[in-house]
Amino acid sequence: MTASKLYLIHGLGSDSIGLVEKITSPIAEIKGNIVDLRQDVMHGLFIIDLVADLAASDITFDDFKKLVDKISDETGLTLFIDSYRPIPRDPGKENILLILLGYDAPGIIAAVTEILRRYSINIEFSQMIAREGVFLMELLVDISRATIPVENLKNALRETMASMNINTMFQLQDVFNKKKRIIVFDYSWSMMNKSDTTELMKLCGIESAELSRVYSSQSPLECMKKSAQLLEGLPDDVIKSIIKATSVTSSTMELLQTLKTMGYRIVLASNAFDLFIEKLKDMLGLSYAFGCPLLINDDGKCLTGEIESDFFLFGSKDARIKEIMEKEHVPDEDVTTISDKYEREFEKPGVGITIGIKTILDCYNQHIISRENLLGILGIFGPLT
Repeated sequence: MTASKLYLIHGLGSDSIGLVEKITSPIAEIKGNIVDLRQDVMHGLFIIDLVADLAASDITFDDFKKLVDKISDETGLTLFIDSYRPIPRDPGKENILLILLGYDAPGIIAAVTEILRRYSINIEFSQMIAREGVFLMELLVDISRATIPVENLKNALRETMASMNINTMFQLQDVFNKKKRIIVFDYSWSMMNKSDTTELMKLCGIESAELSRVYSSQSPLECMKKSAQLLEGLPDDVIKSIIKATSVTSSTMELLQTLKTMGYRIVLASNAFDLFIEKLKDMLGLSYAFGCPLLINDDGKCLTGEIESDFFLFGSKDARIKEIMEKEHVPDEDVTTISDKYEREFEKPGVGITIGIKTILDCYNQHIISRENLLGILGIFGPLT
């Protein structure tokens, strides 16, 4: 049996299509065998680590180094090569999967890794993303040398992470087949960011006092009733054109794509009008989404000025989320809720949108919508505080 001749190739550079093939094909041509490979892309940065076995190849180390340098030149990547002596895998290894999900803040990674080090737990693989004020991290850890039982470890992690607004979940078995989990983005107030609201009001000459008089109630139900009344008689295609002009931040897209890739079912629960929420659901490819039903006259294709008040009944939103959990067979312990109930840098943690101010102004300037309609449009995206 031929002894292994293992070499580690690692490097990074600007991402482009076909990089893995451009690295591995020349190695295959010299009869090199890839036995381990890890590759990732972060913000357009391509990162790769691979182990090649040259036992069946006649190439010398110097010539192999020249080949790797040639690959670097042709791909624009910075690649390095080192001899590799693997350490035999520990047959007593015991892996668990640790998932952290919640509101982003400095020090989360430092806190969790300090606990793992303190109790002699080794991190074998980790992946994390923090976008739009949301933090998600998965760690595959080996607890075979842990100095405390698993239940005590779970309690220590949960207590520390909870103090940082992070939900901690564990998968103790079959760790390479991730369990289905749910993340709920639950928004009670407007999904319109404050800068967009301020800009639109300024351009249309709307004072804060006028908006406060119109939306004097702090009740989400009363706010949405008032918004619907101000939109009464408006053609629904006008509202749809305004909603269509809404865009989503690239950070939001990156966060949600990562969540979906990692197996999460994403639920958007909002008090904004359902026409807007359905559009967001399509734009973001969400599993589930629901908002306040805005009633439309099907014959006249215009807004009736009414909503379905039952949507705001106590427990209604929780009941719908419970139905989703039952449908997906996901228990409470594997559900995380991100909401807008905290005052923080990100007004809507997880979902950042930009409304189409130009479209709204065009409708206003052309007298397609009145000043009253304009005030109602501010409520399309959820109750105003």
